[in-house]
Amino acid sequence: MPRCLKTVFPIGLLLYFLFSPVTAKAIDPLFLIIEKGNGKELISVPIEPGEGFTLRYIHSVDISPVYEVFYADEKKGIIIKETYFKMFGAGMGHWPGRGRIVEQNGWIFIKDMNIAIGEFYLRTGAPSVDHTILIKGQEIHLSRMIPGMRVRIYIKQVAK
Repeated sequence: MPRCLKTVFPIGLLLYFLFSPVTAKAIDPLFLIIEKGNGKELISVPIEPGEGFTLRYIHSVDISPVYEVFYADEKKGIIIKETYFKMFGAGMGHWPGRGRIVEQNGWIFIKDMNIAIGEFYLRTGAPSVDHTILIKGQEIHLSRMIPGMRVRIYIKQVAK
């Protein structure tokens, strides 16, 4: 290969990847969006593909926390990874064939669920229910901000 091609080819390849629509799309940032029932954005938090967040709330039967662990997928949206709680109280059951149940230090875990749900709606409870999003070391207390309101929670890719 002539010397000039050895120099031009790598530079051309680099420019192709820098300005290719495929590459540009891949580097558009993702955001975890919490939107009020009226469609107005309440919260927007940057999130990387594969990065997790947790919904925590207090169960009304045993007054203990419930954790639902999710992660972001740029194509499928929100994926539920696992959930854990103290007891199988009202509404806290297992979906047969989904994940595996593990008991550990007084907690019941349903692990390895990995179910694509895309997005979900949540009616935030009273402040005593304390629906809280845990992400990047932050605690976003939805029940304090908008008790009793319906929110839509989803992943959005935003073009730069």
